[in-house]
Amino acid sequence: MKPNDPFQSNHGVGVGTRLNGIYEIDHMIGAGGMGEVYKGHEIQTGTAVAIKMLLPDMASNEAALALFRREASALHYLMHDAIVRYFVFTVEPVLQRPYLAMEYVDGRSLADVVNEEPLTLEALLCLTKRVASGLKAAHERGIIHRDVSPDNIIIPRSDVARAKIIDFGIARSTQLADATIIGSGFAGKHNYVSPEQIGLYSGDVTAQSDVYSLGLVLFFALTGQKLDMGGTQFQLVEKRRRLPDLGAIDARIRPLFEQMLQPDPKDRPTMAQIENWDIGTAPKIIWPGQLEHPSKPAAPSQLTPKPKRGWVRYAALAAVGLLVVGSCSAAYYYFIWNATIAVAPPPIPALKQGQTASRPPDGGLTSKETSKDIGVKPPDSPAQSDLARRFLQQYDGGDCFFIMPVAVGSSAAVVEGFGASTTAFEALDRSFKKSQGFEASIGIRLVTPPQCPAITFLNKVRGDVARAPRISLGSVKIRPNETLTGNVENFANRVVELLLVSEDGQVQNLSYYLRPGTDALSFSIEMKRSESGLGSNVPQLIMAVATPRVLDSLRQPRPTPADQFFLQVLSEAQRTNLNINASARYVTIQK
Repeated sequence: MKPNDPFQSNHGVGVGTRLNGIYEIDHMIGAGGMGEVYKGHEIQTGTAVAIKMLLPDMASNEAALALFRREASALHYLMHDAIVRYFVFTVEPVLQRPYLAMEYVDGRSLADVVNEEPLTLEALLCLTKRVASGLKAAHERGIIHRDVSPDNIIIPRSDVARAKIIDFGIARSTQLADATIIGSGFAGKHNYVSPEQIGLYSGDVTAQSDVYSLGLVLFFALTGQKLDMGGTQFQLVEKRRRLPDLGAIDARIRPLFEQMLQPDPKDRPTMAQIENWDIGTAPKIIWPGQLEHPSKPAAPSQLTPKPKRGWVRYAALAAVGLLVVGSCSAAYYYFIWNATIAVAPPPIPALKQGQTASRPPDGGLTSKETSKDIGVKPPDSPAQSDLARRFLQQYDGGDCFFIMPVAVGSSAAVVEGFGASTTAFEALDRSFKKSQGFEASIGIRLVTPPQCPAITFLNKVRGDVARAPRISLGSVKIRPNETLTGNVENFANRVVELLLVSEDGQVQNLSYYLRPGTDALSFSIEMKRSESGLGSNVPQLIMAVATPRVLDSLRQPRPTPADQFFLQVLSEAQRTNLNINASARYVTIQK
């Protein structure tokens, strides 16, 4: 294969391919459902680089691109020696594929180092300061890593003082809201996620979530064994309701672990305090929010047996990132919540829980077959990504259940959903894995039961997402009496109605707040204090509905219960044979 030949074989971009005349591909490091990771070098200087590149069928996927841009944005502003350096994010003009070039780190992961031999207390203290310093810099920029794990800390030349934090592919700004995540793809390895990442403590993921994960990582680094914090969804939750058993930890450093692994985020120290922690002064330190009576330790945990592993070279830090196998989970933090609906029924019968896809006339899977049974598909059969997308589009989870595929690849998928509980989504997780042979990352926005008619409304009528009006918001977390600003786009010449569905299920038309612009309608709404008693995060739904002409049912003059409101909208649309398109965004009022 000639240099500069952008030939893309089954093994990815060819060796010698040049990107923008700046970088040249040396070899592939890893590949997955959304993209590939390569080692390359800068043409002029020969400097080694790690390159993440989206697959061709993902290059036009807005959600996947947004994930990519988010990682580039996070790294661009994180100038710290303990964090991988960012070089460039652009699109290769010949290949038409977006890529991210960053620092190439030749080293081993902390996981491999520890599996060979646990760290000494002295080495652990050095590593703690190094990693805490890097994460502190990220937190000061408003960026949460969300996937602090032994795989995402690289140790060059076996020197913990030079440790590098990698994979900011799922990092996100604290200005965006979070969702409950189930499936193999949720943000963070199961064993290292914080209580709030699986829905406890209002599911509010903050910098303190990285503190908890780092505590679990350091336990593994010092003992060579993992605290058993994994398991089923139920086990993940239950194991994080109380302080884990820390009897295996050196008593001199145990106080630090006891604070880092407090179930309640407000009882944990900051990264700055962890960076400055010292054994000699530890007895005198009291963290803000420290409990006078620490939580009673849980029953002794079963430690995961230490596997026997040799030296495994990490060719580049990027090999564990957003675009390798299973990396589609990174879309956890990116929720568009735009869903097109049309009153026409879906053309293919919906699937019930546990049922696999039926074979359409043009080929596919029968109800008794799975992707594993098919093996190698003939050229005219649907691609794996098409099968997965079709499965998700057809799936019926029952009442108060709505999902939308965001990014679907050949071995990874990201799904967004609204629902009142996680039960139906757990059933989807099992059914999807059984049918497709891999797990999806499923992000769930939990709504209140009175809001369910709005969710059922979205699920009953699905259509072309390209026709949905797009809602962008200045913030998705609002304090009482603060102003929520935003825009509505992609409505062409249609009538747009702006709706608010409050936590008590009352639907209010707020279209009088819309102000016309060149290509968008803008709005500013003062969000009132809620008296619902739901706690610190009160869910609100902002909906935009686009119609060819005015629908009287959408313009009710006073707040109306959601079940009555959306039933009338559907009835009028069907009676007049009128298609409607809608999108929804999720906002929480912080008490």
